[in-house]
Amino acid sequence: MTVVDARDERRAERDKARMRLEGSPTDAGEMPGWSGRIMVWLRVVAQLVVVQLLMILGTVVGLFVVGLGPAATSGSVLLRRIVDGDPSDSVWRDFWRGYAAHFRRAALVVAPLVLVVALAVYEVLVLLANASGPLAAVMIGAVGAMGAYALAALAYAPHVLRRYTDGPFATLRFVALAPLLSPLTAIGAVVTTVTLTIVGLKWPFVLVLAGLSIPLLLVGLLVDAWLDKVDRRAAAS
Repeated sequence: MTVVDARDERRAERDKARMRLEGSPTDAGEMPGWSGRIMVWLRVVAQLVVVQLLMILGTVVGLFVVGLGPAATSGSVLLRRIVDGDPSDSVWRDFWRGYAAHFRRAALVVAPLVLVVALAVYEVLVLLANASGPLAAVMIGAVGAMGAYALAALAYAPHVLRRYTDGPFATLRFVALAPLLSPLTAIGAVVTTVTLTIVGLKWPFVLVLAGLSIPLLLVGLLVDAWLDKVDRRAAAS
């Protein structure tokens, strides 16, 4: 190896380190020094908080039922970029651009699932207040199971909407069947969400700062792993 080649190689390594410093925490172990790793994680934390606030704002703008889908889908896009090592340089602009692009399709997919979850919660509360006996217990269990299933399907929705461009009804059909097709992923998504909610209730500042973005990020990793397998099977067939 010549001296020029050695210099070029060292320059390339410095460029790679600089790029990783500006990117994902997955490369934190290769950062030059502890200060670089701290900078990466501070940037990630800052983006988690900003995405959280934007998702809340987007949900409120859409009057919750209509706004939750576009907000969660656009937030999922930004969170996935962090995982891929390409965090947004303009979170505000990219969020609202994605919100507008996904609005109609995400609203049509997510709103029915939100209504099912809300109806199940309402019915369980009514049954607990006004019914008793074995029949009431069976009804409460059935309604609760329906609500839990809709909640699991809801966990898939933002990530499916982010990855694919199918129409709203085809997407809703796939999302509604997803927990049956991947029960372990569905259980993992629900357990992750419930666990982080409990943690947030114990430490409310965590819930306020990242109570939506962290579960969305972690559930996205689970769902993406399953969807990668689905895509590979589809490509092979």
